[in-house]
Amino acid sequence: MYDFIHTQNDVLRERYIAGAELVGKYQVPQLQPINARLDGLRPVPINLSGKEKNPRECVLHMFVDDVKFEGIWKDPLKQIETLSYYAHVCPCDFSFYYTMPMALQIYQIYRMRAIHHFLTCCGVKCIPVVTWADEVSFDFCFDGIPIESTLAVSTNGCHTIRAREYYKRGFVEMCERLKPTQILVIGAEIPVDCDVPIVYMDGFSQQRKKRMEAV
Repeated sequence: MYDFIHTQNDVLRERYIAGAELVGKYQVPQLQPINARLDGLRPVPINLSGKEKNPRECVLHMFVDDVKFEGIWKDPLKQIETLSYYAHVCPCDFSFYYTMPMALQIYQIYRMRAIHHFLTCCGVKCIPVVTWADEVSFDFCFDGIPIESTLAVSTNGCHTIRAREYYKRGFVEMCERLKPTQILVIGAEIPVDCDVPIVYMDGFSQQRKKRMEAV
């Protein structure tokens, strides 16, 4: 179990992985499985979290622009109370693209696992968030994600044929490696070849479009 602080005032935020089991080639925190009950729950993006009147009936997600949840990485304790009100939370989905330097890709995966571990230790009911880029990222992007658990993914950014193909390949790889019991997909539906139960919920852009159409 990890128990080190190497820098003054913990500028590297190693406190986020205190007590974690580190796994994989790059030693990211191992997350615990969860059996999330999603029936009847509504999706709420992090930027609207403070306006929701019935958080116990909602899944809070962070499949939005990074700037809208970077504050959670910098100081999660400021929002722990709000996050704990929600039935489930899909923690920070830090941007992750195949065009990024490999070092940055690995760092983004580390940050996702670290903040998930910290929030869970604070009592937040987190659903593991899975993200990938191209096949090269398969070497590390699934590290730390539990086997036989509810998992969460997003189809945000899958607007091109290439992006949709990467999404489908990664989805199949995720199912084969992690054997999820249920997958929550936030965003537009993209057909995939998978026998795992999938729950689709609108992302922020889909919700905004529906609100505009209702006016």
